[in-house]
Parts: sequence; C-alpha cells; structure tokens
Amino acid sequence: MLARHFSQYYGSMHYWQWLLRTLSIVFCASLMLACTAQPTREDLAYSVPQTESSQPHTVALLGATGMVGGYLLEAALRRGYTVRALARNPAKLAQFSGRITIITGDARDPAVIRKLLHGSDAVISALGPVKADGDASRFINTTVTRNVLEAMPAEDISLYIAVSGAAVVMPGDNRNLLGWWIRTLAQIGLRDALQDKQAEYALLADSDVDWMLVRCPLIDPEPFDSPPLVSLKTPPAFRVRAGELAQFMMQQLDARDFVRQGPFLGSREPDF
Repeated sequence: MLARHFSQYYGSMHYWQWLLRTLSIVFCASLMLACTAQPTREDLAYSVPQTESSQPHTVALLGATGMVGGYLLEAALRRGYTVRALARNPAKLAQFSGRITIITGDARDPAVIRKLLHGSDAVISALGPVKADGDASRFINTTVTRNVLEAMPAEDISLYIAVSGAAVVMPGDNRNLLGWWIRTLAQIGLRDALQDKQAEYALLADSDVDWMLVRCPLIDPEPFDSPPLVSLKTPPAFRVRAGELAQFMMQQLDARDFVRQGPFLGSREPDF
C-alpha cells in the first residue's frame, strides 16, 4: 500500500510542485554561498575602464531592436560610431532616424547580411530567438553567424563580437558553484537556446576571424552603473546590467583584449 501511495504521489502534480520548490530552495541557498565568496584576483582577470573611443568605427549591428541591442546602439552613438543596423521592422528604430543607417530585412537571408556589412569595419550581434518565429528561430544564432562569416571577407572585416550565454562551454573553463548552477539551469530550461549558442561557438572556433563571444548570465534591463566584472574561467555574478554589457562590447572594438575568447561578464553589487 505504501509503495502504491508513493507511486501515485510521484506521478502527481503535487510531487512536481514539491520538487520545484525543493530545487528552488537548494538553488537559492547555493547562490547565497557562491555570492558570499569573494572572487579571486585570477577570476577577475580584467576590469573595464570607462574610456572614450580612440578611433572611429562603422559598426554593423544585429539585434538592434532588442533590449540589449538598444543599449548597444545608444553606446555606439555616444562614442561617435557610425551605425548600420538591421531591422525586420524599421519602424522600431524610428527614433534614430537620421542618426543611423537602417537596413530592412531578415538576418537569415545571406543577401541581407551582405548589404548590412557593406562599408562596415566590425560586426556586433545581440541577436536572439523571437518567440513569434516559432521553430524557425531555434538555430537563429548559428544560421546568422554562418551568414556573417561568409560575408566578412568580401568587406575586409576582421572583428565579430557577439552576445552569448554563460552556459556555453569553452576550453579553459573552470566553473565554480555559481557557474555550475547557471549551466545546469540552462540545460534544463533553455536547452534549444544553449544548443544554438554552443553550435555558434563551434562555427567561430573553426573560422579565421577575430571573434569574441561575451558570455552573459541573466541580463537586467538596467543602465551602466560601474565597469563589469570579467573572467575567463567562471561567471563572476548571476546578473549583468545591459548598459555595462554594451559599454564593455563597444570598448572591445579598440581594446581587443579577448580575441578568439569567451569572457564571462557579471555586474558588481551596488554600494549602499
């Protein structure tokens, strides 16, 4: 009878609710333990200074109508860059009319990517899946990155910087508890997106371009507060502010500190 009762309970909704609550409690406790440990000097291999651009750039921007893309666009204009932005719906960029060049089209179309990259000297991507596209968006990053890599040589572009996920694995990673949790949660809840981002990395690793994948945890729609924490081994925090991510990526157009690498980003805790 006890075995039968357990079997019925195991298959019930109550069991799954209990399991999710338990995992949430363990996760939160683990985060608290991870966050109380101070990052080592080796973990925080780099801290971005807030400097101005040393040279002009013409940036081909993918994902400009998204949350992170909006911060990237603003950061590029503040630094005096010329921006060529791709949008399927150019009306979403109407507020930037006259300040940027808007290319209308779908990034999955190689001809559109060639048009976007024309006259640019760097490519920056904050592209991600769009729910309205359904299954067609499952490998959006892999598809678009392949298009970009094929179009870059004709325009003599060497640098490609893209937003990626903190769950993506690269050689040299040495994840702490926080890093392990982030990857585990992505494997459970974001499997398709993780496969896409991992495949995107494989494409770049096999290419000859100067690429950089900026691996991010949860991205908050918040402006710049302070230079982000950066590590090549493990995520230094569970969240990163979009404004700080954008500032970092724009500075890397000149600095190129992490060519053919995947730095993890995280935001510092605010001082009270």
